[in-house]
Amino acid sequence: MGEAKMVCRDKTVLENQNLLVEINAWGSELARIYDKTHDREVIWEGDPKIWNRHAPILFPFIGKSYENQYRFQGKTYSITSHGFARDKEFALVSRTENEVWYQLESSPETIEVYPFPFILMAGHRLEGRTLKVMWKVKNTGDTPMYFMIGGHPAFKTPKGCTVHDFTLDFHCAGKKDALHYQSPNGDGYQDEALSGSLALEEGKVPVTPGFFSKVLTYIFDEGQVEKVSLLLPGGEPYVTVRCAGIPYLGVWTVEATHPFICLEPWYGLCASDGCDRDGWQGELTDRDGVVKLAAGQEFQAEYEIEIH
Repeated sequence: MGEAKMVCRDKTVLENQNLLVEINAWGSELARIYDKTHDREVIWEGDPKIWNRHAPILFPFIGKSYENQYRFQGKTYSITSHGFARDKEFALVSRTENEVWYQLESSPETIEVYPFPFILMAGHRLEGRTLKVMWKVKNTGDTPMYFMIGGHPAFKTPKGCTVHDFTLDFHCAGKKDALHYQSPNGDGYQDEALSGSLALEEGKVPVTPGFFSKVLTYIFDEGQVEKVSLLLPGGEPYVTVRCAGIPYLGVWTVEATHPFICLEPWYGLCASDGCDRDGWQGELTDRDGVVKLAAGQEFQAEYEIEIH
């Protein structure tokens, strides 16, 4: 996750009386949310010594493919973890006072590793203390395309806090006392043996030391999570991600070194380690979580980040 990325100076600033937001053209990545009310940065600043990103868009893959390869119609392609969109320059296509859209189109370079013509549009809209993140994927080819897409926003710990001061609130008190999760193994592949159930108390669970030791990433499946908040000591909310309708939510950090927690709405999953001893090597069309989009059609999705 610490691979190099290009530093891009082109960015768009959205600002109101509550928040200042910056979106980079490189990867159409949300790079900053500054909370004016509390005088604090909310998004991780991308220190390359720890993790050199902020909130990348994951497209056209989520997570890792076996040995960074996948198959489509019998041909093998090479692809990096989380796909290539986060490491591409997007073009600015529209800008208003509170909203911006960037666009990435397929090219001969992308077709070499991902054989589908497409247009990916990423939008951000600032409304009060909420930032809406919006995606549009258009299949510009004449056959169905298969893709995954997701967010990876990293929320930094406030001054004087560590990740162990956070409590996760899934807003399901009285409805659920546990959430099923999947998890990748140390090699980055889904491993059924690591699946489990996370016990909740009044819809909440504290991030105690060791929370991410066995489970490196919690992946809550089947659209169980519609909203999740990070609570500060004392129970006051810090940030909330609303992701109703999105099938997966990843929760990730590295406790020992990373002063942030990522809350990641996903359409898609990393490859499974369960089909044979060497990992999942099936056709892309059969991969868990993949989205099929008919020729000429457009996929749309969104999630929200509220700063309290």
